Amino acid sequence: MCYSVNALAELVELAKLNKISHYPDSYVPVGKISGFTHPLLPVITQENPQEIQLFQWGLLPAWAREEQAAELANMTLNAREDSIFEKPSFRDSIGSKRCLLLIDGFYEWRHEGKQKIPYYITLTDQKPFALGCIYSVWKNRPTFSIVTTKANPLMEYIHNTKKRMPLILSRVEERRWLDPELTKAEIKELMQPLDDGLMEAKVLA
Repeated sequence: MCYSVNALAELVELAKLNKISHYPDSYVPVGKISGFTHPLLPVITQENPQEIQLFQWGLLPAWAREEQAAELANMTLNAREDSIFEKPSFRDSIGSKRCLLLIDGFYEWRHEGKQKIPYYITLTDQKPFALGCIYSVWKNRPTFSIVTTKANPLMEYIHNTKKRMPLILSRVEERRWLDPELTKAEIKELMQPLDDGLMEAKVLA
């Protein structure tokens, strides 16, 4: 799963990297952040692929009731690729509301007995990268969920309890993820673990 990310890059840097000219000028990078605080983070959506926007982590489908919103948002930080087309919270978004979350890295913990060993995971080039996500707009509030897949060998070693990882997309796959013409089969084809040779993990003190 993926519940903690590192969002260090300024939007001007992310815009340059993604060849985008429109982005908010009021955003302050949050650094290491937990999804359970429901932060606003930079995303690029299917509907507006030439703009960086700020969406809240924790997807709320349009039908969510006010009284269930807080609890539901904690349950939708991640969306599993093997059930995303069936789960009521996600099935309306995966076909037409896909987005990219722009981050510098993420955190995961390896369990050894009673000990939890923290790791920080990036790409080997140390540049910001994109996670495949889905989004929804609830009461004029845009929200998102990170898609997760089965783990590659590196993440299977680190996330050794559930053996999951976020959907990390290559530069080519990023824009394809936003393609509104993708079929269900093509979307499923994209939801695969990244080659671990492109990733780097460091144990944190």
